[in-house]
Amino acid sequence: MERPRILIIEDHADTRRFLESMLKKDHEVITAENAVIGIDYARNQHPDVILLDVMLPILSGLDACSLLKGDEKTRNIPIIFLSAKGTVNDISHGLGLGADDYLPKPFDFKELTARIRARLRRSGENRMAPMQVGDLNINPAERVVTLGGKAIALTNTEFDLLRVLATRAGQVVSRAEILKDVWRDEATQTNDRTIDVHIRALRKKVPYLTRHIISIYGVGYKFEK
Repeated sequence: MERPRILIIEDHADTRRFLESMLKKDHEVITAENAVIGIDYARNQHPDVILLDVMLPILSGLDACSLLKGDEKTRNIPIIFLSAKGTVNDISHGLGLGADDYLPKPFDFKELTARIRARLRRSGENRMAPMQVGDLNINPAERVVTLGGKAIALTNTEFDLLRVLATRAGQVVSRAEILKDVWRDEATQTNDRTIDVHIRALRKKVPYLTRHIISIYGVGYKFEK
């Protein structure tokens, strides 16, 4: 199985080496000491996630983010800012430029890896093709659901529940699997009843789904086309 590719753009040598040594256990790692080199790597080596320092020589991380998000070849690569500048204004500015996440330094490495996993999952979802079930269309990339061409307002949890079941149509999906996929890092803090409550809300909001989302007693749920 191909390992995710992480591009680290960081001018501080010790930080760059630390991140590389820690991340290379589970990822293919590319490093760049400035944003000019980093942008070239991003365009030609197609990383799955970019870790980008804000304060860089030659070209700042903020300017680099703007260039990467404005380039057709790199705009869809998730960017996580790593910066000693961690005020609310700094974070808002970075995210406003199109970055996908912002982690102030010093950071906990476990938190960084959790955020990388989240971006890799979302990136994978964005590559999923839309699913059509009768008049129902589920678009994972846009996180939009339409019924007969009319958009349906779902919460993030409702959308993720529908996506998980629909992508495994015809299979019984256990509650444990649903918790792991939908609630992810909070799965251990969530119980089975929470799933049932959200499923009921989803069926109530979209009655059309009542005949498609089937309860499997004592196990979980199944999506029937």
